[in-house]
Amino acid sequence: MLIVTNKLAYASVVVGGNVITLYKLNSYYKYLKLVKRNALLTIENKLNSLYHFWLWTLVNDIQNDEDLQLYFARYLVALESGFKITNESNILEFDEEIEYMLYESKPKQPSTIEKEKRAVESFFKYMGTFKAKEYNIEKNFLAYSQQSKYNKGSGYGLKMSKYMQNILLDNVSILPFKDTNNKGDIKAFPFKLYDELLQLAKPQERLLYLLYGACAARSNQALNLTFYDIDYSSKNVWLIDPKSNDQLGYHGIGRNQFLKDVYKIDIATDSAHKKFPFKYPIPTNYKARTPLFWLNNNYRLLFFNALAEYSPLPESLRKPRHPFFFVRSTGKRLSSGEVYKSFKKHLKQLSDRHPSYAYKLKGLGLHSLRHMFGSVMATIEAKLIMNGQSEKTQHIKWFTSNAMGHSNSSSTDVYFNRPWDVEIEFGEFITSLMESMQNKDIPPPQIRGVRNGKKW
Repeated sequence: MLIVTNKLAYASVVVGGNVITLYKLNSYYKYLKLVKRNALLTIENKLNSLYHFWLWTLVNDIQNDEDLQLYFARYLVALESGFKITNESNILEFDEEIEYMLYESKPKQPSTIEKEKRAVESFFKYMGTFKAKEYNIEKNFLAYSQQSKYNKGSGYGLKMSKYMQNILLDNVSILPFKDTNNKGDIKAFPFKLYDELLQLAKPQERLLYLLYGACAARSNQALNLTFYDIDYSSKNVWLIDPKSNDQLGYHGIGRNQFLKDVYKIDIATDSAHKKFPFKYPIPTNYKARTPLFWLNNNYRLLFFNALAEYSPLPESLRKPRHPFFFVRSTGKRLSSGEVYKSFKKHLKQLSDRHPSYAYKLKGLGLHSLRHMFGSVMATIEAKLIMNGQSEKTQHIKWFTSNAMGHSNSSSTDVYFNRPWDVEIEFGEFITSLMESMQNKDIPPPQIRGVRNGKKW
C-alpha cells in the first residue's frame, strides 16, 4: 500500500510474511515538498510512479550483468505492453493461501511512459545526493525473489557503473527521451473553431473556455477563480493557488490564510475544496502580482461581457459559505468533470457542423485549449517571419512561457507547435529563402550553439 498525506508518505507490501518498506520514501516526500516546493498532487503522482516501479522490482529478477540502466529500461518496455503483479496471503481461519491482484499496469502511451521515467529518475538522483557511493539501491530495488535466493541483506543488488554514478549526479536522464509521432498541433483545439465554440457555450462555460484557451489556464486553475480575483476597472484577472500564501494577485492577501481566517476553509483537509489542485503558478512571474496574459484584447473584453451574463449564487446563500466563482445552482463548486461533459457535447456539435475537422476534434480534452494557446503563439511567430517582420518575434517565446507559467523553456516547447498547414508554408518559405541566398552566392546563415559550455 502507498499512503500520502499532507504530512508524510509511506509504502509497504507484505511478501512471504515479511513486511517490506520503500526505504527513504518519506525523506524524498519532504524533499519534494520543502525543497522543490511541489504541490501535493504533483508529489502524489511522482510517488505513485515510484511505487509502481518498486512493486515491479519485487517480482522481476535482476539478470546477469544487468545494471540499473538496463534494468530500468526493461521496466519501461514492460509499461508499453502492461503487466500484472499478484501476491499471496494466508487466511488463518481456513488455513489457505489465496492469490490476489496487487497492481495492474495498463499499456501506456510514450508520453505517459516518459512521465513515469522522469518520476523514478528523480528519486534515483535524490538518493544519489546523500550517499553517492552506494545509492542505497539494494535497500529498495533488489528483486525479492533474488533477495531470498541470496539471503536477506546479503548485499547482492543492482550494480552502479562509474558512468551511471556520474549521470545520476547530473541533470541528465538515465535513459534518452523516446520520441513520439505526436508532432505539430495534434493535441490542440483548432483555433479556427474557437470563436464558434465560445458562441455555443453558456456564459459560465464561455468564461471557462476563455480562461483555458485565451489565457492558457489549466482546468483546475480556472476553477479556483474567486470573487477577489477580478478587477472590473482595469479588466484584469488573476488565478491564485488556494494552498499558497505567496501568490497575492489583485487581492494582495495570502490566499491560504485568508480562506482560513474569513471562511474557516482549510484547503488541505476540506473535502469540498481539496479536490482542485492548482499545480504551478500562472503567469510565471506571479510574485510581481502579474495578472493573466490574453491572446488578444478582444477575448479579454468578451470575458468581461460574459461576466455580466453569469450570475452565480451569492456567497451569503451558500452553505457552507465560500468565495469560489464557478458553482452549480446549489452553490457547490463546479468540477472539471462537469465542465468536460459540456465540452464533449460542444465537440460533437462542432464535428457535425464541420466534418473535415472531426478527426482533429476526436478525443480532445479541456487541456487541448491550453495547447491551442501555444499553437496560436507559434503561428504568430511564423507569420511575422514570413511577412518580413522577424524583429518582432524576439519576445513571442517569452510571452508564451510566462503566460503558461513555465520556468523551463522545454515545457513551453511541448505546446509551441504550429498547425501542419502553417508548418508546411513556413518550411517552403525557409526553403525559398535559402535558395535565393544561394543563387546570390551568399552563404546561408550558420547555426551556432553551445557545446560543453563553449560557443561553436
